[in-house]
Amino acid sequence: MNIWKWLFIFLLALNVGVIIWLYTLLNENYEAPDSENDNYTSEGSGIEIKMNNDAVESILNESISDESLSISIDETGILLDAVQEVYGFMIDTSIALDPISIGDQVVFEARNINVADLPLTQDMLYSLIRAQSDLPEGIQFSDTERALIVDSKALTDQIEWDVEVNSIDYENDEWYFSITR
Repeated sequence: MNIWKWLFIFLLALNVGVIIWLYTLLNENYEAPDSENDNYTSEGSGIEIKMNNDAVESILNESISDESLSISIDETGILLDAVQEVYGFMIDTSIALDPISIGDQVVFEARNINVADLPLTQDMLYSLIRAQSDLPEGIQFSDTERALIVDSKALTDQIEWDVEVNSIDYENDEWYFSITR
């Protein structure tokens, strides 16, 4: 019987110890944030915007004035489709793009180019598209890489606010922008 008495005292002491430990753990004092430490400045602060693939696709397609050109964006990639009439023939062109935000520019690497199923190399197709394209100011094809380069100043001029592309993660349906006046 003596063993049961000591086990009871041990379990009672253990329960009291756990209750005291939980009380001290959960009884923290929290203070409200100090408003004097706020780092907001109206001159340098901008609006941070997070958009999904559908929103970016909609904005891009609305801003394109050419009906023969369309962009589709989903988690698998970005696809630029164009239909051109050349000598009475309709030529379908599609370019799979991978975006990279680099400072003041967004570089869209052309991964897979298809021009009317022509059996040409990707470099030859890129040269063909680059030579035949008439792009607006702020958007250009790279001379050294298979890439379409968009200067963020083109976006700035269009909406009259400073736009910076912070991060592009189309695979996770997230695009991050900063806009300042």
